[in-house]
Amino acid sequence: MTQTRKKRLLWALCLALLGFCFTTRNELRRKMILSMLYIGIKHKNSKHSRGEDPYTSDLGQHLHFAQSGLIYSATSLLIGPAYAAGGKLGIALLLAVFHLAAVVVFAWGLKAALPEWSLPARLLASFVVNLAQAVYIPRGGYWYQGTVTGTIYHNTTYIMLAPFALLAVLWFYRAWQGIDGRINLRTWLIYTAFLTVATAFKANLIFAFAPALLVLLIADFIRTRAKNIGNEVLMGCSVFPGVGLCILEANVLFTEEGSGLRLIFTTEFDRHALLWGVFNEAALLGLLRSLPFVAAVALLLRWPAFGSFRYKFSLFLFAVAMAEALLLVEGGDRLYHANLWWGPFICFWVLWLESVGIFLKQALAKPKSASTVLCGMALGWHIISGVCYLVRLMQGVSYNVPIMTYHIGF
Repeated sequence: MTQTRKKRLLWALCLALLGFCFTTRNELRRKMILSMLYIGIKHKNSKHSRGEDPYTSDLGQHLHFAQSGLIYSATSLLIGPAYAAGGKLGIALLLAVFHLAAVVVFAWGLKAALPEWSLPARLLASFVVNLAQAVYIPRGGYWYQGTVTGTIYHNTTYIMLAPFALLAVLWFYRAWQGIDGRINLRTWLIYTAFLTVATAFKANLIFAFAPALLVLLIADFIRTRAKNIGNEVLMGCSVFPGVGLCILEANVLFTEEGSGLRLIFTTEFDRHALLWGVFNEAALLGLLRSLPFVAAVALLLRWPAFGSFRYKFSLFLFAVAMAEALLLVEGGDRLYHANLWWGPFICFWVLWLESVGIFLKQALAKPKSASTVLCGMALGWHIISGVCYLVRLMQGVSYNVPIMTYHIGF
């Protein structure tokens, strides 16, 4: 079979599966198909353990760390045994579980905006909107490098972070509801536990969450004229276990001289070698291609959006993460690893949830406004671009390929 025919068949299979998921009334069958899709994706990625191309997956390096005893993340405690027990299939199943867990948590997060929707409807909506990637434009930089998105296929620690990070933020919203009265201790403990577990997998959420929470607590302190100090101290204490884990992780990772975090403007660097940021054209284009939908919601649906505490906090959280990623870098050999950009990725996903929820709520209203239609077009653009990107990954194409070289294959 020729390569072109294989591409066509892969496209047809992918679209047929997605279409079947939309139309089937058998929920068990739908879930099985979605699970198979994700397992296939991760099994494809897991084949690239320590291959010659460093742009296939971070899994190979993470597995190498785990097998050599370098434990700096809870991920290391899972992927080593999974690989020992089941090889590549064991890794694929493990990552599929976390990917599907992220889809389920996202669907749960949509309940606040869409309480009348059934769980299967929210699961389907969650799956579809999380296919989204940065929008396609001709000669728009790289398909992946430079973009900011919530759905990541190649990084093991992020995949395991995602469901716990979103759970932490969602339970934070619940705990914060008692800030003016009495905080529910059980809710606070659950929120703190999820935040700590998320940090155990990857520290980037708490890097942005802790300073964002500090600003929120200072604002509340001023608003209440220090009359709410007990609740403010309790909420502030929630980050302490995660911060302790960050210190332990830093002691493992930053052992070389000159390593650690520093301001980017105090460091000499090759701006063309930075894969994310605003210092070269490809990275800037990637960043701009990531924002059409969330920008459309912020501008065109601003009244319902900024009337929501959840939306405002998620936007502020993303802004803090972006500021950290733009202004801070790691020193030493890790300078060009762009690890600070995992913060904008996970915080963008939190903002993506709130933006999708606000859009869907407005889309169900009658009559529909032109603003809602434009937001829907932007979201569709993201999803179609994400399906194209997903097909590329399933074909085994490296994600460092410039967008201008892409051909659908029909």
